[in-house]
Parts: sequence; structure tokens; C-alpha cells
Amino acid sequence: MKKVIIFLFFILLSFNLLAQNSIGIQAGFLGTHTSIAEYERIDRMDYLLDSMTINSNAGSLALAMNVDIDLGKNFFLSTGFHYSQKGLSNVTFTDSIGWPWTTPAKQHYVGLSLLAGYRFHIPQSKFGLQIATGPQVDFTVGTPNGGTLFSGPYYRFFMPFSKFNEVDLSWVGEAGCSYQLGPGDVIFRITYHYGLSDVLEDAFVVARSMSLGATIGYSFKLSK
Repeated sequence: MKKVIIFLFFILLSFNLLAQNSIGIQAGFLGTHTSIAEYERIDRMDYLLDSMTINSNAGSLALAMNVDIDLGKNFFLSTGFHYSQKGLSNVTFTDSIGWPWTTPAKQHYVGLSLLAGYRFHIPQSKFGLQIATGPQVDFTVGTPNGGTLFSGPYYRFFMPFSKFNEVDLSWVGEAGCSYQLGPGDVIFRITYHYGLSDVLEDAFVVARSMSLGATIGYSFKLSK
């Protein structure tokens, strides 16, 4: 399913390139905070969260490619393809003799976004401002993270916090500024992702991610 969606995205991109306003690439940093809650299990009275130390803030390189479609009157539609890592920096369980067992719990994601935005150029200046908002869906890629592969005696403590759902849906808000340089624009963006789905694949442990990122890149104009 993931491959089909990505394939369709690139087909749509190829059909629209000649008629679009610009195509851009960005790179930067994405910081993610994951809030976690746990429901009581039917057959147990204890909570795994009481036994765990979780570093719920994680940082990652963020890469993106986007195509902006000019809708007229300063409005535009932006389709994007993204890469980042999200999850937990590490998860630690301390056993009965005080020995800490630690594993990382981050996962690679690729994502697609569809944002509606508004932009304008400052009169008699090369600078411009823009805002945009819309949905983004991310898919897990690559090998499972270290927590999923943990083979120690306390596997059951790590697994609920390390296995991520294959699909993560979020709502994106974005603000940026641009500077006209050469055939295109240098663009700086600040992006906030509000998580809409449970990112963990466990019936009793649920988690939602919130991310804040900053990228800088270049956008090439394709049509006037």
C-alpha cells in the first residue's frame, strides 16, 4: 500500500511539473516530543510506565521536496515528499539489582503532505512571506529500530514503546520567508506537526507525537 501511494504521488508530480509554479528542496532539523499513556491490563495490576525511564524527545535530520502549484491571487497548493526520524531517543528499564537496560526507539519515516497556503512579496523588496496548512501522512521505512529487536530478558518492557504503527497522520502548520536569488528563491520554513494518530502498535500503550522543525532550501521557478 505504501509503495502504491508513493508511486501515484510521483505520477501526479510528473504530469504537473510543466504547469507548476516552482519545485524546491529543503533540509533542516525536526524535533519530536511523544506523549505516552498506558491503560490498565486485564491480567496485570502493574503499569510498565512505572518501571521505565523514557526520553521522549528526539531529534532528526529532515529532508523534503515540494512542488508548489500557483492558484492565483497569492494562493498556492503545495505537495511535498519528506524524510525524517520520529520516536523516542531511548527507553531504559532498571532491573532488581539496579542494572539499567537501555535501547533506542526511533524509526525512519517518509511522508506525503498536501498544504494550502498564501504568500506575498514585500513591495520593492526581494523578500516574501508565506503560510500554509494541511494534512501529512508518514509511513515507516527501513529496518525495525533497536527496541523492536531487543532480545534481553526484559523484552516485554521494551516492546510496547518500540514498535511503531506503519502509518502516522498529522496536521501541519507552516510559516516561512523567502528571498529572491537567481532563478528562484531561498526559503526558510518553520513547521509544526500536530499528531492525529496513535504512533505505537500496542493495545494498552498509546502515544501521540508533536514535532517542530526548521528547514532552509531553494525553490526553482518553473513558470511565470
